[in-house]
Amino acid sequence: MTPEQFRQLTSLRQMELLFEQGRELMCRIYIFYNVRLYALSDFFVEVWYRQTSNKIDRIIVLGIDDVIDLYEGQINLKDLF
Repeated sequence: MTPEQFRQLTSLRQMELLFEQGRELMCRIYIFYNVRLYALSDFFVEVWYRQTSNKIDRIIVLGIDDVIDLYEGQINLKDLF
């Protein structure tokens, strides 16, 4: 699956694929959101979940540069080797 194919899916199907085939990598808190980062195939996806409304508001495909910028404080290079 490519990022473009993933974007064409419904939100429900995107979440099904993430739960079935994705790997949760990290989590961060942003304002009211619990943001979870997943790896799926050869790309990354963020899921923006708002606990107060129990709703997923956004599902966003990210490039590696975005992942590094957003999660650099949580990435431990020692874990990669």
